[in-house]
Amino acid sequence: MTKDMIPLLGYRLKLAQHALHRRMEEALKSLGLNPAQYAVLAELNVRPDQTNADLAERAFITPQSMQGVLTKLEEARLVERQRDAHHGRRQLARLTVAGHAKAEAANAEVMRVELVLEAAVQPVSLQVAVDLMERLHGAMCK
Repeated sequence: MTKDMIPLLGYRLKLAQHALHRRMEEALKSLGLNPAQYAVLAELNVRPDQTNADLAERAFITPQSMQGVLTKLEEARLVERQRDAHHGRRQLARLTVAGHAKAEAANAEVMRVELVLEAAVQPVSLQVAVDLMERLHGAMCK
């Protein structure tokens, strides 16, 4: 028996995620960034000196893909990497001055997208919507 996909919660959640990704791509395009690059800049803006693996996990991509993202950001002089003094094989990434500026500009664009999401949950409070997303995430991690 085939079930219609339209009422399925997971399908609707994936549609929303895909639309959000497209909206993020559009918002970041003028800055020459894609969502994965933005994720790295935003993460390093808050927590510098992270490894490739740490950043890959937070950007929802593989470590192999993250290597390419970091290389492009280095070429653009937005990120620099240096060897970890405690673990010789690991490299730690951090933002350059230009990287901090680009991260701030990108955050402003992403906040415009966030405002669209926040408006869409009305009349439900933002906290109720966040709590629902947390419950959905938790249910999928069991």
